[in-house]
Amino acid sequence: MKKKIWAIVMTVLLTIIMVLPVSAEAGKMYIIDQLGVVTDYIPELNQKASQLSDQYGITVSLLMMKSTEGLGTPVAGENIYKGCFEDADGIMLVYSEDDSEWFVYKSGSAEALFSSDDEDAMWNAFVNQEYYDECVDAYLDEVSKQLEMKIGTQTTEKPAASIPDERLKPLLVDDADLLTDSEEKELLAKLEEISKKQKCEVAVVTVDGLDGKTAMEYADDYYDYNGYGYGENRDGILLLISMADRDWWMTTHGYGITAFTDEGMNYMKDKFLPYISDADYKEGFDTYADLCDDFITQAREGNSYDVGNLPKGIVPPFWILGDLAIGLFIGFIMASIRKNSLKTVRKVSQAQDYTVPGSMVLTMQRDMLVNKTLTTRRIERDSESSGGSSTHSSSSGSTHGGSGGKF
Repeated sequence: MKKKIWAIVMTVLLTIIMVLPVSAEAGKMYIIDQLGVVTDYIPELNQKASQLSDQYGITVSLLMMKSTEGLGTPVAGENIYKGCFEDADGIMLVYSEDDSEWFVYKSGSAEALFSSDDEDAMWNAFVNQEYYDECVDAYLDEVSKQLEMKIGTQTTEKPAASIPDERLKPLLVDDADLLTDSEEKELLAKLEEISKKQKCEVAVVTVDGLDGKTAMEYADDYYDYNGYGYGENRDGILLLISMADRDWWMTTHGYGITAFTDEGMNYMKDKFLPYISDADYKEGFDTYADLCDDFITQAREGNSYDVGNLPKGIVPPFWILGDLAIGLFIGFIMASIRKNSLKTVRKVSQAQDYTVPGSMVLTMQRDMLVNKTLTTRRIERDSESSGGSSTHSSSSGSTHGGSGGKF
């Protein structure tokens, strides 16, 4: 009885030790390293396991532990797996250093999916590497290969998510909580006003992370699958800000591709992105919204901002008047100085006035071509861009334009 109680206590403790330290991380932990041998590689390996699990619908995990405290790897693996993933279909390779044991725990449909030979192949892939990070990576590759062989070509692809007929979310979604409540209210009203006036939606979305996607993929999918865009052609532009790796992306669709050219978006980011980089988010988003309003108006007039046709800076009138006054004053001073200096100058009517009599005697006069040098230089010209908007297809098959980077 004591042994049973002790086993239960140790199981609970192991579960707490394994799960709680990583609970602060975003998302689930698939690679649990109690040994501390792949600490620096955990984010990369965990993301790989997460993507593999999402791709095949089978949870793929791994547990490296110091000791099972007499429980054995089968019991420890089952309890840790259920503590992390409950009864989800999946597998967990369990390795105990002090016990010199390994075991592959299988849950749900994975029990019938993987044979004993498959488990041996997983372990061999893990153990036949020089470094622990390579061991984990090789294990994940082996599982990926087996899943592709077993279900990758047999399963029917899930139908692509449909694009809603109406927008499902507001023009401002601040999931990263970068704005105060009053700032959100003010900015949302501004975006709605511009979108209604221009008949082209202007949106802002902030998130904590990209869920394994690129900024472009995330922005395109967010636009498409949340029904953004005005009218039949879903005209609009959406600015995405992701705080995890400081990514940004502007995705355009429909008339937005016409209104916001590649060169135009490059101009825009130089205006609003510095504010966002300095954490002045409200000013950055306000500047972005104002630029969108101006760019759409320009496009409606039939001359989209593009190469050779970008907005000119507006100089306040008082600066112009000030520059003129300063220029006139400096000109007056310089003219006065020159006028005074000219009072001592006398007129010279011919070059002979500068010669000294008898100082120059020519004994022979002859013209002779000594040498001829021809120098040529190619005039370099900047290569002219054709302008316009580059496009790509999103996961829904929609055509998008866009631009992005880091801030």
